[in-house]
Amino acid sequence: MAKSRFPIVFEKCPYCGCTETITRIAWDEEAEKGRVNKDTPVSAEHLQIPLLDPKKAIPISCGMLLLHIDWCAKCGRRRLAKAEVITSPVGMGPAPGQMGGTTGIIPKGTG
Repeated sequence: MAKSRFPIVFEKCPYCGCTETITRIAWDEEAEKGRVNKDTPVSAEHLQIPLLDPKKAIPISCGMLLLHIDWCAKCGRRRLAKAEVITSPVGMGPAPGQMGGTTGIIPKGTG
């Protein structure tokens, strides 16, 4: 098995070279007040992309490409801060046309 190339960390903004992000600055200010742990990794957005083969049965868990996205503190551009592969449980959402993610169980006295 080949060695994984993940995580891939993007230390600097590709546009201006700044190493600071908006979320990290805000987090560090909260850490100085004792409200959060300074060493916690943070980013503004997370995008999860399932790594599933559509020709195979849906597994209980699968690999997910997790992208950490933030904004540069100098130029304000949105940028990728980190990409990693994680294992995550596969959840089933509501079918098209359904509202919400109900179980289909009708509580007593309501139906």
